[in-house]
Amino acid sequence: MPNSRLIGFCTCLATLFWLTHCAPQGTRVIESQGGAGTSGTTDSGGAVSSGGTTSSAGATSSGGTTSSAGTRATGGALGGTTSAAGTKATGGMMFSGGTLATSGTTSSGGATSSGGTKATGGATSPGGATFSGGATSSGGTSSSGGTTSMGGTTSTGGTTAASTDCKGQALAKPGDSTSTSKGYLNLGDIRLINNRWGADKLGCSNATYKVYVNADKTIGYDFNRPTCGGAKADPDFPEVEFGVAPFGKDSSLLTSPACSSTTLLPIQIKNLTSASVNIDNFASTYQKPGYFDTNFEFWISKNNPATSSDGGVYAEIIAFFGWDGVRMTSPNGWPCDKSGSVSAGSASYNLCHQSDTWSSGWRFFNFNVNGGPMNTFSGKADVKVMLDWVMSKYSGFTTDMWLTRIEVGTEVDDNTSGTVKINNLTFEVNGTTKSIELAQ
Repeated sequence: MPNSRLIGFCTCLATLFWLTHCAPQGTRVIESQGGAGTSGTTDSGGAVSSGGTTSSAGATSSGGTTSSAGTRATGGALGGTTSAAGTKATGGMMFSGGTLATSGTTSSGGATSSGGTKATGGATSPGGATFSGGATSSGGTSSSGGTTSMGGTTSTGGTTAASTDCKGQALAKPGDSTSTSKGYLNLGDIRLINNRWGADKLGCSNATYKVYVNADKTIGYDFNRPTCGGAKADPDFPEVEFGVAPFGKDSSLLTSPACSSTTLLPIQIKNLTSASVNIDNFASTYQKPGYFDTNFEFWISKNNPATSSDGGVYAEIIAFFGWDGVRMTSPNGWPCDKSGSVSAGSASYNLCHQSDTWSSGWRFFNFNVNGGPMNTFSGKADVKVMLDWVMSKYSGFTTDMWLTRIEVGTEVDDNTSGTVKINNLTFEVNGTTKSIELAQ
């Protein structure tokens, strides 16, 4: 074959080869960017163009089925089935904070973050089903002030609190009661005490007392004091105690635990800015009104009785709401031989009697509520105001002394029986309040 024809044949053969294998081919674009694929069903060499199921010549490429950071990487299906702000946002199925995110199955915060069920971002990214805050915010199932609070299952005033007190006694619940001498019910920072010290001192075993929590969560006590031979000198005193007795932790006069019922008391007077008790319906019913008084009172000691063997009792300051007819007359009572009035809370009180050598040698101040006696009292009794009044009128007190406890109760002496019911009590010291707390 002549060289010129051979050369022409080879040229044609090469041209045919080029046309067959190198010329642009393929179907035109079916969907635009953001659809199932950006460049068409097939493109240069691959089943799907950049962002499709496969990219140039490979089964998986940048933005393919699997890439760095999880099921769908940057670009995903390049917009995926739904564009940004849809079910799948830019970056794949889920990103920052979601189930799948950069670098692995769980991103910063993962499925669970500090305290919460879902971290910032929740189940899906911004635009998804859940975002900042997730199912639970910082702090877990309960945030500050929720189901659990400092010191117990329920915060101040709630249904449940710390399960045991300083003596290991469990929190009382509705239906609980005790008739045991010196027995008590734990009401959180408060104790309901079966204090029958007078009958015990006199050996009067037929005197009967019971303190209890009612089904409606009110508290109360029953008392029946026959003739025991006391008459003013040796009364019994079923009561609510807030704090600790003033006598000292080793004293034989203790009728309640030597540890305080609350961290708020005892407190030195120089550190005391306020103290009071709010009384919700202190109601007394008498089957035999013999010799009694209903009251609130508080005690002052020279030493801290919770840490000292001898508290150095200095003063008992008591205010009567109710009293019997002979309570203020001789020979079994005392005459109201003092004067002076103080408004202390929701009522005013008149000073009735005062002694500097009472009982075992402490000072005694007795006030009567203005307009009394009364069998029901509701309102605020301001302990700090009354203490300030006494200290301004009577010398000898110092601010280094201690307010040890506040009490609400009934002094019961011979030939007296009855029942008391109290809806609630709230004690306050320096702005912090404590109310009756019960177990479920």
